[in-house]
Amino acid sequence: MSAPQEGYAITDAEIDKRLDMIKKQEAEAAKKQQEADKLKKDLASKKVQETNNMQELWKQIEEQGNKLNAIQKQIDATTATLKQTGQELQEAEQRVETRDQLLKSRVRLMYTNGFVSYLDVLLESTSFSDFLDRYHALKSIVGQDKEILEANKRDREAVAQKKVQVEAQLAQVQALYAQNELAKKELMAKEKDKEVLIASLAKQEQAIEEVSEEQEEFLKKLAAEKSKLWAEKNKNKKTAVYTGGQLKWPLPGRTTISSGFIHRINPVTKKSENHKGIDIPAPAGTEIHAAAPGTVIIAQWVNGYGNTVVIDHGGGLETWYGHARSLAVEEGDQVKAGDVISYVGSTGQSTGNHLHFEVRKNGEPTDPIPYVK
Repeated sequence: MSAPQEGYAITDAEIDKRLDMIKKQEAEAAKKQQEADKLKKDLASKKVQETNNMQELWKQIEEQGNKLNAIQKQIDATTATLKQTGQELQEAEQRVETRDQLLKSRVRLMYTNGFVSYLDVLLESTSFSDFLDRYHALKSIVGQDKEILEANKRDREAVAQKKVQVEAQLAQVQALYAQNELAKKELMAKEKDKEVLIASLAKQEQAIEEVSEEQEEFLKKLAAEKSKLWAEKNKNKKTAVYTGGQLKWPLPGRTTISSGFIHRINPVTKKSENHKGIDIPAPAGTEIHAAAPGTVIIAQWVNGYGNTVVIDHGGGLETWYGHARSLAVEEGDQVKAGDVISYVGSTGQSTGNHLHFEVRKNGEPTDPIPYVK
């Protein structure tokens, strides 16, 4: 679509046809943008959720790490106990060996001197007193031998049983460590998956953002085309052409500016941006007035702006009025300064009822303050 060629008189019917085509293109673009905005909102919500999930994963990984540290301490303590038990078993074996040597020594002595039964020793008594002495001596020897054998058995069994218990305990703790280490690895694998997913969501957001920027450029071109077409259609009519001077304040009596023509963090998207106009808070339904006479070239939903009116004042100057609750004009209407064109609302990317007011010179946003009273 192009502007009327020089030397060619375009008819009103052709202009209307082109304007209708542009309006359809704008409607299609607005619909696509609304779908993109919804997708972007869904992606942002999902990214927030996944980021929260990631933080929960970090917490779980930290807790799992603490568990592993605690289990490692148990392993260290059990290993030390096992080492101590091994030492005790070795000492017990030495005691058994010592006792065995005592028994073997007496057996060797008996073998060397010839075997003498306990009964022979008693019968060789010279008196009853000697008999009692021999009896008590033999009883002591037998008791000592029996104690040695029982002590050997107790030492072996007690230490061996303790070693088995400690080895079982160590195996159990090591198995527990292996399970928790596996759990930590699984959590870290999930963490990587989440990182990939969040990066993918961010990439999709960026792609939609680029589409939105392209869409805005497309709408700017359509607005410029419409401006030329309306100028052509109204060339024989008396229409205002901006030649300088101040514009009227679009919200009489509402002088508070909540956000100026500045670089800021968008309150909706939370992203850094150049704010293209000024925000003037006011109750819903407050009348919005045209800042200067001109032709309405946009009166519909616009990406980010919600319900929007754009007035072409001629001389390359346009004023934009965004986030309206409802509109009071249609495209092609001729308006005078102070005419009611829409009503304050909170449509589009908005966090509350206000007017987003822009002044554009040759299509580029400029600070509105120097232009308005």
